[in-house]
Amino acid sequence: MKIFDRYSLLCISVSLILFLTVFIDTDEPKDSMMIGLANDVKTTQNGYTFMIEDIDGKTTKCFNTAKPSENEIYLIKGTYSDDSSMFFVRSMQPINHNEF
Repeated sequence: MKIFDRYSLLCISVSLILFLTVFIDTDEPKDSMMIGLANDVKTTQNGYTFMIEDIDGKTTKCFNTAKPSENEIYLIKGTYSDDSSMFFVRSMQPINHNEF
């Protein structure tokens, strides 16, 4: 007497795959990286907002808990907000001006 035939195994396999895809969050935001000049630094209740201007002239609004220096070049890593209007900085390193 067979306990599992091939159709039972197929149904169990498909059910397991569906279960895992529903409960495993694969939409975790990936870290992005950019290098740019920090300017327009403003203090907020939770940290600092500032603008990063990259080499192409594109400006991005950023948030960090540490205050960046005005007109300093930084390598920043972090994630964008859901609507991509803000970049949340996870790490920020100053770049030596002589490296460019």
